[in-house]
Amino acid sequence: WMLLATMGQVGVFAQNIRIDMNQTYPEKTINLQKVADVKYIPLETTDEMLFNGIVTNLSAEGIAGFNKKEGDILVFDGTGKAFASFNHTGQGPNEYNKIYHLDVDWKQKAVYVQDNFRQKIRIYGLDGRHLRTIDLQETMQQGDLYSFSDTRLIYYAQPKSKPVTAYEPVTLLSKKDASKATLPFTKKEDNVVKATGGPFGDMKMSAKHVCSLQKLGDEVYVNEVTADVIYRVEKSNALTPLIQRTPSYQETIGKDFFLMLRGANKRYYFFKRQQALLEFQGNAATDPKSTYIAYDRKSKEIVQPTFTNNDYPSQDIPMSKILQCAGDTSQCYLLLEAFKLKEALEEGKLKGELKSIAEKLDEEDNPVLMVVEFKK
Repeated sequence: WMLLATMGQVGVFAQNIRIDMNQTYPEKTINLQKVADVKYIPLETTDEMLFNGIVTNLSAEGIAGFNKKEGDILVFDGTGKAFASFNHTGQGPNEYNKIYHLDVDWKQKAVYVQDNFRQKIRIYGLDGRHLRTIDLQETMQQGDLYSFSDTRLIYYAQPKSKPVTAYEPVTLLSKKDASKATLPFTKKEDNVVKATGGPFGDMKMSAKHVCSLQKLGDEVYVNEVTADVIYRVEKSNALTPLIQRTPSYQETIGKDFFLMLRGANKRYYFFKRQQALLEFQGNAATDPKSTYIAYDRKSKEIVQPTFTNNDYPSQDIPMSKILQCAGDTSQCYLLLEAFKLKEALEEGKLKGELKSIAEKLDEEDNPVLMVVEFKK
């Protein structure tokens, strides 16, 4: 395969993976214990460490996440023991207006916070001490900031004008001196999921943000959904084309759905076939046609998977959650709420290690992190 000329560069595909956006792939039930190692990490609960947010980095060194509404940043060690919690929401020079995303460099013991409102990256120690601030003088796309290597960050710049004119958004940023370099990838169109109808009549309103960068394990991928190719960013700065969608997004029928890479591990690539234009029912945008699919790197088959867990047979494992891979390993995770585990325990629905953990929980404890390490 040769890379499409519309991308502004030419290269050979590293893997023969093609996703047909018009095909209905078969459904398949997959037992997690047959394809992965599953373990559970109770996140320690203290008065200072109350977690109700999202995990953004999972590694052997530690676990980090944030409570989006409150602006709390929480750091646990690799076993789930509470390490630090801090909140620097405010108007001061060392504070963030709002957390749009964060990532961690465990080796340098640094937390990088995306403060989009002020076009800055705030850098804190794992204990919450402010280390320094990088002034970008441009806006990053929401959620698209990651620690790329020991020396560099990577982010996806927002267009400086509307309508979007062609520009190179994928930016590498030196952790040492904040010098920048852009990668030879050209963005030409907007990529927001929109909705119409409801209280807005025929107006098309932005309904769902779409990230263009994904850090999955220790690798970063460029998934510009209005293009036809998903790339892996190599440490050498090269862009390796991995996955192609058909038909082309540029075809009229292709504009109905975005192909979104949502997980990558030793066994699977996970995708969401995202409906591009939703409809409001009341005040909520419905999403009835979007589906999740998986490419099995071992068997080469493409399916719509449903996962089951031997330790919690009645558990509903939504693909929107289990496919998330965060941090410096290829592990995926799912947060299990303590009160739901207690209910399942009382109903006799838990087994094995998860049952033993649930027996020691209180209903108001922090969630249990279900960690899934897929095998090759």
